[in-house]
Amino acid sequence: MIITLARECGCQGDLIGLELAKMYQLPFYDRKKVSDLIRSKGTLDRFPDFYGENPVDTLSYSILLAEDDQALYKRPKQALGEIMPEDDFILLGRCGNYAYCDREDALRIFLMGQVEQRVETIAKKHGVSVRKAKETVKETDERRRAYHLRYTGQDWGYAGNYDLCLNVSRLGTQGVMEAIQTAVRTITDH
Repeated sequence: MIITLARECGCQGDLIGLELAKMYQLPFYDRKKVSDLIRSKGTLDRFPDFYGENPVDTLSYSILLAEDDQALYKRPKQALGEIMPEDDFILLGRCGNYAYCDREDALRIFLMGQVEQRVETIAKKHGVSVRKAKETVKETDERRRAYHLRYTGQDWGYAGNYDLCLNVSRLGTQGVMEAIQTAVRTITDH
């Protein structure tokens, strides 16, 4: 089973991913773990723009424009295919929903929430002012949206690109976990 988690900033995707990893006894790959895999497998040079999840600079943008869209859209599958295990893991971000869209054993989840609550979560988590947390949420969401669009051609957060979209503000982390458990049971029963 593969579970992919995409999320708006401040939706506690890291916490939810860790809880799912404990519950299902699956490895959890967040930014740090993916970076560790990249280093151990020596693949950073092959896909530095994809792995970096950074905004595109002018030089990179001109190179990307010269690339065929189809080549860019293959990058998530290629890059993740070189570092991730064959199956049975949880992946946070990295266009996982797109890279594993053809897998019957994949559950693709998008976590969203009310801006005010997400800002509050980030302010508490990082010990910053509400003003700084608002900037962080806005900039992070914009970066994730642009990154996802660049490598998939799809709208980040659009329900049709996921199996399950959950509002953490409305459901709370416990409600989100229960909804995911129900979805996992449905997928694994087939």
